[in-house]
Amino acid sequence: MTDENQTALTGRLVVVGGGTAGAEVAFASRSGGWRGEIIVLSDEAYPPYHRPPLSKDLLKMDAVFADPDPLKGAPLYAKKDVDLRLGTRVDGIDADARTLSLNANQALSYDRLVLAVGGRARELPLVAQLETQPTNVHQLRTLDDCARLRACFQTGSVLMIVGAGYIGLEVAAAAVKAGQRVILLEAAPRVLARVTAPVVSQFFEREHAKRGVEILTSTTIERLSFGTDGRVSNVATSDGSEYRVDNLVVGVGLEPNIELASDAGLEIGNGIIVDDSMTTSDPNILAIGDCVDFHSEFYDRRVRIESVANAVEHARRAANTLTGRGPKPWQVPWFWSNQYEHSLKIVGLSTGYDETRVIDDSQGTSFAVEYLRDGRLIAVDAINHAAAFQSGKRRIAETIDA
Repeated sequence: MTDENQTALTGRLVVVGGGTAGAEVAFASRSGGWRGEIIVLSDEAYPPYHRPPLSKDLLKMDAVFADPDPLKGAPLYAKKDVDLRLGTRVDGIDADARTLSLNANQALSYDRLVLAVGGRARELPLVAQLETQPTNVHQLRTLDDCARLRACFQTGSVLMIVGAGYIGLEVAAAAVKAGQRVILLEAAPRVLARVTAPVVSQFFEREHAKRGVEILTSTTIERLSFGTDGRVSNVATSDGSEYRVDNLVVGVGLEPNIELASDAGLEIGNGIIVDDSMTTSDPNILAIGDCVDFHSEFYDRRVRIESVANAVEHARRAANTLTGRGPKPWQVPWFWSNQYEHSLKIVGLSTGYDETRVIDDSQGTSFAVEYLRDGRLIAVDAINHAAAFQSGKRRIAETIDA
């Protein structure tokens, strides 16, 4: 390591974002040799916590709703000299002066900056245009979102979910088990249409339907009606039906938080554009996690990936950059979803596949789908089939090493 790099390691590293990526890059940088200040800024009230349970275990009514499961214990922040500042909003970046504007009236300088700002739940246009947001319209991104939604789970109440992706299906599974009538709306012709083959969609449609979830595909919301309390009371859909609802959940995807980066003049694509070292168009600013547009060597195209595994990998790669170490080889992206007793594990990105192969290992209750493009394996969906997931992970990686 050069003397210049050694000196750089004594500067002030500021991380914006208190999610998985933000916590991981702070501790990985310290472990990698960063000797100067490390400050993590988060606008939430809680220390960085595990987020997957929000749509899984924490929504189950037989689970105890407790404080969030921290990514790192409080004593570790002190031990590693990581200054975690909660309830801190970053309003702007002055890249030339290397300063941040905080909470409207404070300033903080940095030597190196990492944007781990994640994303926000995409809003339903009919709701976003309202002057006052109805209290019974929910999204699921934070612990507070989860607490509000779970508090609405009442036996016999009607819950409508807009969007049949992973979040929508996981919420449906928890809600119907809690005794609610669940109506699931999806604009596409099938659930999980954006990310899985029809055979996987059909499996989960059957599993939800046999538990009482009403699934309406190729259906959108046309009109909302409101009670005197300002809450949504009725939903009219594109098929001409109208439903009385007690609560509405919107799960139609995620918008990357690019505004800080864009206003600072950083290059933007489908997220904050970074190179292989996670560095943005400003050499003093890195970006990681859900908000990042990066080049995938597995698929030879730019991608933006929303997953815990991706956030951790980005964080460790950024820490290597900050501390002068070379990047490790990329890992194959992977994801998971739990619905009822079923485990869906996905490895790779299936976008652009031209062939599928189904590996059936138990009359349809445990199977896998392989996705190929030009004869090359690019992704695997494994339903209750851990061996197929592990095998797929290894085989996709081998296509790069070959």
